[in-house]
Amino acid sequence: MAIARVEKVHILAHTSVKRDLLSSLQEEGLVQLEEANHQDLELHQSTPQLSDVDHKLHRLSHALDYLSLWEEKGLAKKLLSQKPQLHRRRREEVLDSDYMELVEKIEEIEKVKNEFLSEIKFLEKEEEFLLPLGNLELPVKSARPTESTDIFLARLPLSQWTSFQEMIEGQPLWFEVIDQDKRNIILLLIFLKSERSLIDQSSNELSLTPIVFSEAILELAHDQDRVEEVISRIRKEIEARERNLKEIEIKSQNLCEHRDKLMFVYDVLLNEREKMSCSRLLGETESVFFLEGWIPSSDVENLKSKIKPFEDLEEIHSRPPLPEEEPPVILENPRGASPFEVVTKLYGLPLQGTLDPTLFLAPFFFLFVGLCVSEAGYGLVVAAASLLFIKFAKPKGGLLLFLKLLALLGISTVILGTLVGGWFGFPIRKFMILDPLQDPLSFLILALVLGFIQVWFGTLLNLINGIKNKNYLQSIAVQGGWLLLLPSLVLYLLRKSSVWGILALVGAAGIVFFAAPSRNPLARFFGGLYSLYDISRYLADILSYSRLLALGLATSVIAMVVNTLCQTALGIPWLGWLLAALIFVGGHLFNLGISFLGGFVHSMRLQFVEFFSKFFKSGGKPFKPFSLESKYIEFI
Repeated sequence: MAIARVEKVHILAHTSVKRDLLSSLQEEGLVQLEEANHQDLELHQSTPQLSDVDHKLHRLSHALDYLSLWEEKGLAKKLLSQKPQLHRRRREEVLDSDYMELVEKIEEIEKVKNEFLSEIKFLEKEEEFLLPLGNLELPVKSARPTESTDIFLARLPLSQWTSFQEMIEGQPLWFEVIDQDKRNIILLLIFLKSERSLIDQSSNELSLTPIVFSEAILELAHDQDRVEEVISRIRKEIEARERNLKEIEIKSQNLCEHRDKLMFVYDVLLNEREKMSCSRLLGETESVFFLEGWIPSSDVENLKSKIKPFEDLEEIHSRPPLPEEEPPVILENPRGASPFEVVTKLYGLPLQGTLDPTLFLAPFFFLFVGLCVSEAGYGLVVAAASLLFIKFAKPKGGLLLFLKLLALLGISTVILGTLVGGWFGFPIRKFMILDPLQDPLSFLILALVLGFIQVWFGTLLNLINGIKNKNYLQSIAVQGGWLLLLPSLVLYLLRKSSVWGILALVGAAGIVFFAAPSRNPLARFFGGLYSLYDISRYLADILSYSRLLALGLATSVIAMVVNTLCQTALGIPWLGWLLAALIFVGGHLFNLGISFLGGFVHSMRLQFVEFFSKFFKSGGKPFKPFSLESKYIEFI
């Protein structure tokens, strides 16, 4: 419900404990470090050399990516597998191991593997080149010029075949067709060297392309080997390299047992890099260093106890933020409302001195998603899946908060789906208090009433925020005027009672006379009168809540259509039951996905556009403590 109090903390310590003290701060994760004011304090700034660490991290990452090729695949394995755990105090031991020897071994194996793959690819291309020449009876090494004759292999476009025959007719040239496909003819030509000009002319006019055996093919071929024999030898070479690749694969799989060790090293080294990088934020002299940062007020004493081992060589001081400072924002909500911080953070954190909207939006968001989905069976599936994932996968941080939110929204859908919807398209009439399909008008009225309540409540929060910031007159007269005008006007239109009409006029008067800040009475009056036009904006905001009806009806109708298709499929002989089962599962899963996505997005839009616009100001900076980060493992 509130933004947690934070304080500015300053630590002055001897240079000899710099590394250990930073490690302690990183392990505890309590302080967001800020750059010290080097000029005013006449301190110098260190420039850490990170290139060596970055190079090691790159090599470790590459080695881990290579070993991951032999990791067990599968969605369930990825979702439910636990990260290896390492105690924070054992970080030094990990870096003292001979991990670079292991990395070098992996790099060497990968290098050899890539060489074999490259050779196989080259040999396959040579084989592909030779396959059309398989009918050549002449030995490969004999397909070369003699003293008086030229032996010439060439590819001729099929469209030029007739022209070629006409050109060489009566010429001292012998040829044989070796192969033919849909586009080309491969020819073996033997002619006197003195007639070379004829071949050159054919090459230019008829697109006759010479075919030349590569040095690799000539090296593989023995003196009397024909093309077929060379192809056979190439295939044996490929098989030999494939056997080598299998041996490499076995070696790589054996190295996978060291993958956890490299994971430990990578994450430990990554945090060492972060620690080195953060040292540039410090101010230093030859014998002392100075750091400052932000810390939650509730953690100040905890921080002092954690760095107590350095008390002889350090001094710590904390104070509230100064008016000109912009501290980071930490949301602080009750346990039941904290999952809804996900919605708030998607919009942006509140500014210091304003209200945290999380607790206020939570009940509305809970109701709106349930009404949008309105299928109790879908809610049960989502809630159960979220809770099971939390139990077995043990996620942390933002993912855990999001899964808790999904579980709560699933519960909301179970409750409201039972009351205004059904279970997988089958309504339970005795529990229903409203059937949107039979009485959509009542559902629409419910949606608009909820919208009116939230919009009115947002205006009330704006009044509270104004009073909190000591803007009493504007808040009470204008925001209070809207709070009085809106319900009074609705009740007057419904009951035609003069009491409500008078109250509506009182509310309107507060807006007219105090909405415009001008000192000129006429300007103030007409400016305030113009402000009454905002009533159309309030009306538009309330009408936006009709989307709750549209989405709720869409989910119910699609669920019923899926069930109807299932009943139709059951009439198909033999395989009808199987087809019906597939339609039921696939159709309801599809409907579940689009319904929850639509319900989440549109309910979120109602908060962002219709609710937050009344009172909420975002722009706060998130609290990012200097702490241990992990990509592969979990620090305990």
